[in-house]
Amino acid sequence: MRQQHILLVGGRGHEVPKAAALGLRHSMIQIPERVNEEHAATAERYAVLDYRNLDELLSVAREWHAEDPFDAVLSFTEYGLEPASRVAIDLGVAGENLTAVLATRDKTRTRALLDRYGLSPVHHRVCATEADAADFLDGLGGRPIVLKPPSGGLSEGVYVVESAEQLPERWAWTASVAGREPVLAEEFLTGPEYSVESVSRHGRHEIVMVTEKLTTGFPGFVELGHQAPARIDTHDQGAIEKLILDFLDLIGQKTGPVHSELRLTPDGPRLIEAQTRVGGDQIWEMCQLVSGADQITETMSALLGLPDPPRAPKAPAAAIRFFSQENARIRHVEGVTDATHAPGVIRVVCTLRPDQELGPLVSSDSRQGYVLCAGDSTNDAVVKAETARDLVRVDSVPLTDTPAR
Repeated sequence: MRQQHILLVGGRGHEVPKAAALGLRHSMIQIPERVNEEHAATAERYAVLDYRNLDELLSVAREWHAEDPFDAVLSFTEYGLEPASRVAIDLGVAGENLTAVLATRDKTRTRALLDRYGLSPVHHRVCATEADAADFLDGLGGRPIVLKPPSGGLSEGVYVVESAEQLPERWAWTASVAGREPVLAEEFLTGPEYSVESVSRHGRHEIVMVTEKLTTGFPGFVELGHQAPARIDTHDQGAIEKLILDFLDLIGQKTGPVHSELRLTPDGPRLIEAQTRVGGDQIWEMCQLVSGADQITETMSALLGLPDPPRAPKAPAAAIRFFSQENARIRHVEGVTDATHAPGVIRVVCTLRPDQELGPLVSSDSRQGYVLCAGDSTNDAVVKAETARDLVRVDSVPLTDTPAR
């Protein structure tokens, strides 16, 4: 019997051992920053290129497919989602999810779709100029707004504006990330923030976990931690799940995971954004630990007609806390080994090093690692994660000249 063969477009490599465990062969197209020798060594074919260049990507994929056909094309990374879907369409194999990808990759398109169907109403405006944003801010009567690059990721370029005086600086920050795109301005939503992890199989959707978020405050809201399952009552849980299930139908999600972010406002849950991929920040791993749902393996299985893998939760709860030094020169770091052996710890990753100079915390990529813990409850997991994180002692001095955002 022929061993099935998949093409992976980008990613951090979580997919590779999962494909192997299913008995699949894989080929991979990767960007230079994410090259991994182990993944290359186990791949049938491996190419390093900017997969957002569709002509180059299609040329390579067609050549490989002619020599050793693919059964599916997959991507679980933000900038690989659209290219993977377009390759799947071109080759006529499983993995196409283009309607849902396009509806979520561009946040302005997401808002327009929600408006059209009256789902999760949020005041917003697509702004070509700073003057447009100023007019929008003025129209909200002094309430804060959020500026976003429409197709950005990792929280980069997302800033809250609380007053007209702040607008010029923060518009410049967001516009520099947005590039040639307009800037999306939205009303600032109040209330606790959550993410929702779901998995779909041929248009049928399932909510597998709701996660609480911990972020920095104004103006950037970079994520500092997560914990699951979320500590919410059944009414709010039901309202959140209904919103996300309606949204998944609306975008035409076919097969695969979706990571949705929302706030539970006084008027009910309101969607912030969503992506047709697993949650970053190890949320995908927390989901597997707590719910047993391996969204990556389940997606591969559904696309290739394999049996659903069994779900085996390993902990009642999980929490993650990030190292988030900023505007500092690191002098000394100790306690990583102590943290690694602390109760409940699954993994400690710490990239802090002596003589390292750190600028402002502008996105998820600005952080310096994490502590991931399991617990007997959400409260217990949070305590264990924060206790272990605090065992890592960092001696630093402020930078006198802080790099610009």
